[in-house]
Amino acid sequence: MGEYRFKLPDIGEGVVEAEITAWHVALGDTVSEDDPIADAMTDKATIELTAPVDGVISMVACEEGDILAVGADLVIFQTEGDTEEAPAPVDAAPAPKPSTSKPTKPKPVKPTSKKSDITASDKAASDKALAAPAVRKRAKDLGIDLSKVTASGKDGQVTQADLDLLEKTFEPEEGETRVKVIGLRRVISQRMQEAKRHIPHFTYVEEIDVTELEALRRRANETKSEDRPKLTVLPFIIRALAITLQDWPQFNARFIDESFAGTTGGKGGYVSQFSDLHLGIATQTDNGLIVPVLRRAQTRSIWGLATEISRLAEGGRNNKLSAEELSGATTTLTSLGPLGGIVTTPVINRPEVAIFGPNKIRKKLVLEDGKLTERLVMNYSVSCDHRVIDGYDAAKMMQDMKALLEDPTLMFLS
Repeated sequence: MGEYRFKLPDIGEGVVEAEITAWHVALGDTVSEDDPIADAMTDKATIELTAPVDGVISMVACEEGDILAVGADLVIFQTEGDTEEAPAPVDAAPAPKPSTSKPTKPKPVKPTSKKSDITASDKAASDKALAAPAVRKRAKDLGIDLSKVTASGKDGQVTQADLDLLEKTFEPEEGETRVKVIGLRRVISQRMQEAKRHIPHFTYVEEIDVTELEALRRRANETKSEDRPKLTVLPFIIRALAITLQDWPQFNARFIDESFAGTTGGKGGYVSQFSDLHLGIATQTDNGLIVPVLRRAQTRSIWGLATEISRLAEGGRNNKLSAEELSGATTTLTSLGPLGGIVTTPVINRPEVAIFGPNKIRKKLVLEDGKLTERLVMNYSVSCDHRVIDGYDAAKMMQDMKALLEDPTLMFLS
């Protein structure tokens, strides 16, 4: 029997680590070459890793949700041949195949006192902390960094009681279920936190009368041909947005500040404005929120917009969109459709500077010339980066878009 060490391969595009979001094998499983082993997620995409050899799984490197460095041992196989080791990742290594497996919801995780392995720098700091050998060994077994433990002993020594208190802190309460935050949910939480930390948001909301727009939409659906999709209000909203932003390019933009530029090794301090509207459309899936990009929205007809929206939504739900289809937005639109609520305050998709949020359409009694009439109205939100966009500009921009949506024939005269 031999041993084959399969290392996390070089995924390319400067990726140095990946999160293992799903295992398809377990210890003792017999696998054949090209069988799926695990799903690995980077900032670019989720990929499926497959077995390079036939063998029996004798080691898996981590749990779901853990992050591994490129080149680290991922799986060890017991094989029929001599002991082998997968070659170090190089550019010529076979590229992992895009994942086609259906994403799974995270499963409840049983609490455990064992922590992830500490890094080399944490280990050095932990070694300097004052503690008896027994305390130090216990901390090592638990994966606890002693330098981060509040010490109560003489001269700042960490005691067994300090470790007891720390463990108690992590013990679940009665009736508590813990769900590990992994994969797309973890990425979303990080991005939203960064957006709120770095961007001073403000949200402007306008009420728009969409009675005429809804009448036009219904007439269009009644006369459409069989090969055309049924129209929702969303293509009309996007067309109005595309026309409006031609006069308001500061909303179709990205602000590359110093903190964002630092993540890519470049210099920041500038705003990029775009002539093409590459519109991110926030889409809910079983695995979380994704934002496929509808490219050059200003060039598409109402029917073309409807077709592309449907294609992107279907691809997102089935996890079949490429990395290119999930990146490159210049601004974003988020809509919950009939569940849209009265008012939303969307969080900007950094480094973009605005996000648009149409809310649900509702009936409203309006007093006109002394008479009550029933109208259809919709609140329309826009959240803006106050470092780039002033409230006055947001209000003026929204009035221009309101005019198109309330008299929809105008958007077909442009």
